[in-house]
Amino acid sequence: MTTHPYVWDHTVTFVNDLHSAQKAFADQGITASYGGKHVGHGTENALAYFGTNYVELLSVYSRDEAENEREYTGLIYRDAARSLPAHEGFYRHGLRVNNIEARADELHRQGIKTGPIVPGNRTTADGREIRWKLLWLLRDTKAEENQPRYPFILDWLEDEPTHERTLESSGLLRQHPDGDIRTRKAIWEVPDPKRTARRLSEVFEFPLTVNADGSADLVTGRDLTWHIQQGSHNGIVDLKFDSPSHPFDVRIGSARFSTL
Repeated sequence: MTTHPYVWDHTVTFVNDLHSAQKAFADQGITASYGGKHVGHGTENALAYFGTNYVELLSVYSRDEAENEREYTGLIYRDAARSLPAHEGFYRHGLRVNNIEARADELHRQGIKTGPIVPGNRTTADGREIRWKLLWLLRDTKAEENQPRYPFILDWLEDEPTHERTLESSGLLRQHPDGDIRTRKAIWEVPDPKRTARRLSEVFEFPLTVNADGSADLVTGRDLTWHIQQGSHNGIVDLKFDSPSHPFDVRIGSARFSTL
């Protein structure tokens, strides 16, 4: 069972060409398997798992479908259509929860404006349908302006042990030629690291450490950290990994995937 209400589940990265992004990973011994189409929403993805934390590479296959999505329910699809092709790179983190309805109530009390809880689905390459519930965090009424994009939350409709067994049985875990690569850290650049980190800690109950250099670290899961440092990007700039074989450094647009 999870010991924390929110766990860093995955990171969405917008890409123009799914096959090229998969090849960039494959050239470094990392497998990003085709996930499937978000039927009716205009996007498709490939998934690279590092334990139960993963990277979602998301591209647009129908601009008309994606652009016609509504903000409250289909924000990711609409934003993908509006961002690509000009802005390849990291989009948002997803946080995994159980009982998304209770989490939504807590977020509202924290001053977070959200959309409604919406069902999600995608059809895999072998025809299986995967379902979940998702909630978009639209605005933080208690935060100052110029905040980075907040993560979204999702409920896979199963507890932590079952979720890991589901991933195991799907063949998604331990699939990289380079071995058992694990996500360890996300690097954020924001104008005011302490302010941003303190608010994220308050909203999501992540343990917080403020460092002597003004940066901050949030514990976002078992052996998972968000490092918040000063910079102009105002969002995620790098994902850091442990690799048992050799270091790697993959660049896709403004997104960087590299070893510690």
